[in-house]
Amino acid sequence: MGLGQLRVLLVLAAVGGGALGCSFQEPLPDPRPGVEAELAVERAWSDHLVGSLGAGAFALGPGYADGRLYVADNEGLVRALDAETREPLWRQRLDTSLSAGPVPAGERLLVGDRQGRVHALDRATGEPEWVAELSAQVLARPRESRGVVVARTTDGRVYGLDAADGEELWLLDRSVPALTLRRNSAPALSGSTAIVGLQSGQLVALDTEDGSIRWEHTLAERSGRTELERMADIAADPVIGRGAAYAVAYQGAVAAVRVATGTEAWRREVGSHRGLALGGETLYVAADDGRVWALDRRNGATAWRQDALEGLTLTRPAIRGEYLVVGDDAGHVSWLRRRDGALVARTEVSGEPIQRPPVVTEAGGVYVIDAEGQVKALRPR
Repeated sequence: MGLGQLRVLLVLAAVGGGALGCSFQEPLPDPRPGVEAELAVERAWSDHLVGSLGAGAFALGPGYADGRLYVADNEGLVRALDAETREPLWRQRLDTSLSAGPVPAGERLLVGDRQGRVHALDRATGEPEWVAELSAQVLARPRESRGVVVARTTDGRVYGLDAADGEELWLLDRSVPALTLRRNSAPALSGSTAIVGLQSGQLVALDTEDGSIRWEHTLAERSGRTELERMADIAADPVIGRGAAYAVAYQGAVAAVRVATGTEAWRREVGSHRGLALGGETLYVAADDGRVWALDRRNGATAWRQDALEGLTLTRPAIRGEYLVVGDDAGHVSWLRRRDGALVARTEVSGEPIQRPPVVTEAGGVYVIDAEGQVKALRPR
């Protein structure tokens, strides 16, 4: 093996198994010192509801709607339970290896698999309704709006499917760079507009009725001497709010783009492959280096930056009232005060990595799942 190949392998491993061809890496011991908690967080319950989520299936994480929590694993098990009481509602075993979902979508629940299919289940009973055959693995959570399911595959294709029966309505086909992160961002949907972040660093707005392109915007230029340096995937899910789409690229920048025109309102040189959260007038970014940023959504100005988690690989932030909640690859969940970024609680919840974002319910519950399928219900006091 040459020196150049060795460097590529070392960097890909540092991304946390996120690039093509990488195996899952155990996290290093948590380098952060203990935090004197200002917020008391109790574990309401913990249960091994499903099996292993599988290496690289970062889009396979809990879903929530109408008081119900939905979980699935790499072996095809899908379960529904009452989020407050933990009462089991139904379970369904699919004969496939799941890689994305479950996603509540109206009366259905959507999951994607490694064989390139999207499955729709009845959300009330778990009974299968339809299966759509796509072209490659589904590593992004499907989304639904106005009767259209938008799903992505790892070969650069974006599909529009009829939510009633899974029939293909339209297809966008784009080439994929030679080296990409092994994770795709989920589309952000608003009305009949789908905002899709591609592996090429392009942000595309599609009309969900016919798949036509409304605009394209370059979020990150693919530049550098090597394929590794040119990696610019939009691997974190874009978000939409107040007439703007917010997106961030790996080794790139975070930017606000006007949904109506595709023109850029502002950008900041902060890269991430983990994710964004939008709350009120603030955009929160879990950066590649473990720092957490709070940016003014109107102009990108820094409200605060929290460096205490630097060196960890964080999940996408979740908003719970006045707090920001993030999990990490050391098996901890951290709580940051939204107004100033203060780290007010940090709790070890698992000996396994927390790689999927926390789920927050309207009742204030916070749920996290570790890499082995153990679900933890947390309650701040």
